[in-house]
Amino acid sequence: MRIKWQDGALALALLVFGLGGTRFAARLQGAETLDALAHLLIAVAAAGLLVRSVRPLWTVGVTTAAIAVYLASGYPFGPILVSGVAAMYAVAVYARIELAAASALVYALVVLPWWNDSLTSWITWSAGWILLPGAAGVLMRLRRKSAVDVRERAVISERLRLAQEVHDVVGHGLSVIAMQAGVALYVLDKDPAKARTSLEAIRDTSREALDGLRSELDTLRGSAPLTPSITLADLPALASRMREAGLEVSVEVEEVDLPPGHQLAVYRIVQESLTNVLRHSSPGVTASVRVYAVRDELVVHVTDTGAPGGFAEGHGITGMRSRAEALGGTLRVDAAHGFEVIARIPLPS
Repeated sequence: MRIKWQDGALALALLVFGLGGTRFAARLQGAETLDALAHLLIAVAAAGLLVRSVRPLWTVGVTTAAIAVYLASGYPFGPILVSGVAAMYAVAVYARIELAAASALVYALVVLPWWNDSLTSWITWSAGWILLPGAAGVLMRLRRKSAVDVRERAVISERLRLAQEVHDVVGHGLSVIAMQAGVALYVLDKDPAKARTSLEAIRDTSREALDGLRSELDTLRGSAPLTPSITLADLPALASRMREAGLEVSVEVEEVDLPPGHQLAVYRIVQESLTNVLRHSSPGVTASVRVYAVRDELVVHVTDTGAPGGFAEGHGITGMRSRAEALGGTLRVDAAHGFEVIARIPLPS
């Protein structure tokens, strides 16, 4: 059990305030001069706050017991009760709400037998000196929990984003590499020039995949660029790599002024769509990519000429849909006439 310096500072402040302020309280109430036992009890009540953040119930127990003995010994009401206020706040912040409520009730009942005024004034005092700090502690706990939840959600969201980026970058690269390697093996003896072209495509694709993976690792290290480097201008190069892998692709991209995040999302949707075609289509299938604006929406339309059939929505389609929805858009996939992906993303104002 490690005592925090903040708890030590609070306990010291309560000790100084208790020892010094109780003398004045005794004079105002016409009480006798405090003896050694009174000073010891004030010190014990303050010392209970040393473990408030690690053992809040110990804090309440020690502080309440010291205050009970102090009042039972006939000493005057004074700053020792401030230690009780601090204990009520601590148990509300660091313990369960039901335990905080029980502690508040016990503390109020401990003070009641030596209360020299009316029951109504005791209730009023309890509301100000017990319920109020307890409520403040509960609110602080909820605020801290909310802040922790926000940070955890941010971390989870970033992990999912990185996982999706790695899936798209590495998955696309491996699909192209596998296709090109198959072509190279097939034509190695018949057409060495074609095999060389395929090997060069493998080299370029693997380099690009490694660069993308390195970029995501830089993001984890905190040294990545602030804005994505991929834009819609990279779509023709993507189509060219697909053609080298054996998939004929036509691309039509309308010039639209988009933020970097929108451009990256569109590129990844097109990339994943074409990668799916490359993986699952039969020879001779062609694909087309159209990116254009209609009214206040950006439409990303990727189709192929494959045979109709069913499909299972895996990580790739789920990731594309997540990218579109993150920008307030939608994504629809249809396999009734080949494979068709249509994403609609609102244009930023």
